[in-house]
Amino acid sequence: MIICSTTVQSITFMLCTKGNQAKPLSSKVCGADSSLISVIKYMDYTVHNYSAATFTVQSNGTYVMYFLHKAPLLRYVYLQHNVNVSLLHIEHCSLTGMPRTIRNVPNLLRLAIKSCRIRHLDLNDFVDLHSLYSVDLTNNRIVTITELLPASDLVLPINRLYLANNSLTQLNVRALGALTDLHCLVLEGNRIEEVNRPIALPKLEELSLRNNRIKQLNCTGWHLPALKYLFCSGNRLSIAPIEWQSMWRIEVLDLSFNLLHSFRMDDIYLTQLHALNLAGNQLTSVTTHQMHFRVPLSRLWLAQNRLNVLDISRWDMPNLWELDVAHNRLTELADVFVRFPNLAPMMILRNNQWSCEWLARVHPTDLRRKNYGCLSTNETCPAGKLTVADGCWICCW
Repeated sequence: MIICSTTVQSITFMLCTKGNQAKPLSSKVCGADSSLISVIKYMDYTVHNYSAATFTVQSNGTYVMYFLHKAPLLRYVYLQHNVNVSLLHIEHCSLTGMPRTIRNVPNLLRLAIKSCRIRHLDLNDFVDLHSLYSVDLTNNRIVTITELLPASDLVLPINRLYLANNSLTQLNVRALGALTDLHCLVLEGNRIEEVNRPIALPKLEELSLRNNRIKQLNCTGWHLPALKYLFCSGNRLSIAPIEWQSMWRIEVLDLSFNLLHSFRMDDIYLTQLHALNLAGNQLTSVTTHQMHFRVPLSRLWLAQNRLNVLDISRWDMPNLWELDVAHNRLTELADVFVRFPNLAPMMILRNNQWSCEWLARVHPTDLRRKNYGCLSTNETCPAGKLTVADGCWICCW
């Protein structure tokens, strides 16, 4: 595509060509990597290639942070009692379990054992770590999560738990009951097929279930009053999560790259949803039954679906500033060029078969104001075209 408008050429070229393919949304709270923390010089012990099979933290050690970035032979970690240690970060190792002496560093704030061979997560290992804020066990082989002993009424202080890219097939919801301070839970890239019990985490803000094998998600009875971000992209959902709207504080819902065939826009009514990603599904129907559908939605992605028709006549979305319906089968889109006042220039209409008759009914000023829906080009059209400027047109049918 070539943007031909001289008045907006520099900025809109980038906006209209940026990211030609739909993508899942990125994290808002959890971040992409728990290890992105500031390191205080002279207080950290860092080895980029550790070649021994054992590693020991001495009781008289003065280091606060320990980093072993590549330790392929490491199988045993011994931690002598040390109140100075606040961070332990190990990557690419041969550890098969949590170090048994982990409780000897009672002031540990952050624990990361990534890309190793850990197979089980036992929350009882953390009962003596009263300051533990973040646990990152990404890229291990974890198949089970063991809950606290029945006699224990402890609450673990963990705020962030990263279990991405493990081998979980089921989620032990009961084990999560001890994590009442949890704000961030990352379970993406596992083999989870269902969540068969209601989740109750009163402070959870972000839940990531991306890239699992979930076919149906029933949120009935979930107690997540603080949840703002729910990421379910890359699963096998054929319908939207049941009762997801009961978590009315939710701001971002990502259901992209599933197997959805339809979606009820009415479900977002009375929620605080700002961003909805439905891209990369098999949608043939997006329905709205309310006569006057006013919601605070600001971003909506419907790209890479099978939509022949999209009825926006009942939509009142004064905050909408991004709409992507690229790669569908649409021929008309009602009064989209005037209905949403803030929708410019992030209205992406490309790769549909727009009707020349429909485009001709749109006032040229409205077309220009909305950057032609990212449709302007000077390339050869397969059928008809609507001229919008000197040497610039929109392909149509």
